[in-house]
Amino acid sequence: MRVLFATNLSEPVALTDEVERLARQLDAELFVLHVMSQAQTAAIAPIDPMTGLSGFAPYTLYDPRLEANMEEAEEHAFKAFLIERFRIPVQAGVRKGDPSPLILEDADEHDVDYIVVGKRRHTRLEQFFVGSTAQDVIKKSRRPTIVLPVEEPADSNG
Repeated sequence: MRVLFATNLSEPVALTDEVERLARQLDAELFVLHVMSQAQTAAIAPIDPMTGLSGFAPYTLYDPRLEANMEEAEEHAFKAFLIERFRIPVQAGVRKGDPSPLILEDADEHDVDYIVVGKRRHTRLEQFFVGSTAQDVIKKSRRPTIVLPVEEPADSNG
């Protein structure tokens, strides 16, 4: 039995504990995948020198060293996530690109029995503009997909 858990590294400990519990119950090999998004071409929104408006410049700064440093930092964060969250051996993978197709591709590559993803609640506006990786995986997967709700911490501002 094989289980693929796709993470964006923001899931709460309770969710990763549940993933580990599931893998133990199924006596499954656990694959943990983190898909890095394409690096932004600029560290800050470009400013048009003619208008002073941010985000409207027809050009952006591209620094390959910045991109490499960002990727290295994200890979380091993924390794720390694995060490901190899992007590069982896992097969770890990092990919770069659009998460949904890469999750499905990884599931096919490793011939997993289940895909596990976390799902946050989005407002309708967020859903319209951003969509949901979990929703996309569910729609396109030919494999059973387990969706675990990501509980947002209670707002301490009351």
